[in-house]
Amino acid sequence: MTKAMIIVNPSSGAEESENYTEKLKKQLDAVAAEFVIKKTKKSGDAKEFAEEAALNDYEAVFVLGGDGTVSEAVNGLMLHESKLPLGIIPLGTVNNVARAIGIPMNPEKAIDSLEQLTVQQIDVGKLNDRFFISSTSVGPIPESVQEVDVDMKTKFGVFAYLIEGIKALRNDETYTFELDIDGEKWTAEYSMLLIAMSNFVGGVGTIIPEAAIDDGLIHLVTLKETTAKEKLSLVPELFQNKEYTKDQLEHRSFKKARIRLVEDIDKEINCTVDGDKGQTFPLEIEVLPQALSVFA
Repeated sequence: MTKAMIIVNPSSGAEESENYTEKLKKQLDAVAAEFVIKKTKKSGDAKEFAEEAALNDYEAVFVLGGDGTVSEAVNGLMLHESKLPLGIIPLGTVNNVARAIGIPMNPEKAIDSLEQLTVQQIDVGKLNDRFFISSTSVGPIPESVQEVDVDMKTKFGVFAYLIEGIKALRNDETYTFELDIDGEKWTAEYSMLLIAMSNFVGGVGTIIPEAAIDDGLIHLVTLKETTAKEKLSLVPELFQNKEYTKDQLEHRSFKKARIRLVEDIDKEINCTVDGDKGQTFPLEIEVLPQALSVFA
């Protein structure tokens, strides 16, 4: 490896990113002749840096950050169909992608695990003109995730999402969707759509137990109209690590889908993509099997 780029999100990892960057450099000294370190300052920086790596003479990209930073880097690489391997050092709150790949959650152990530089191919989802590697979701609970600010994440960690999610249980709003999943079409009312690339959602690995990040499929979980009390009773279903038994929850796998809102509504509905605010409807979704190389 002659040249590698290290993308660092300084706001992640409890401000210890500098120490982890130095440790990563030492770990890779034996295999990389040159390092270029890029620090993000605003949204979109990681995507821009990864694009630079894809278009120039880099041989690997390493990201120190959370799911949002990783997702941006993936978008930069995939935009140019780059085959550069991506290394992930998890410094975020949830780190779904790293968990799904099997990367240690402890940053120092994650860096140590790079000693072998073993490459694995994983699936990437494409949503309209954007790529995702964790999940896409719609509904009051996913919308609440968009409201979690940096201060809350710093103070409460993953519980910040739980706090907002519990608040959202009081919202009984449903939407009428028209779905075309691998050629099967239907219309239904749902209070939540969850579209995931692996079994890890919100840091939990039991939501879709049969899903894997390299199975060539995208996984859809739908929640039918329910009361707040019923929603609470469904929570244990998501932690059982087996197929759902309640009729309100459904799961199916697919390769290509189109989803649109049927009725006109008085507010713009955005989906949540890899933990951040995403596109509006209609959604065109497809899987790109084993399209991304990662160090695992």
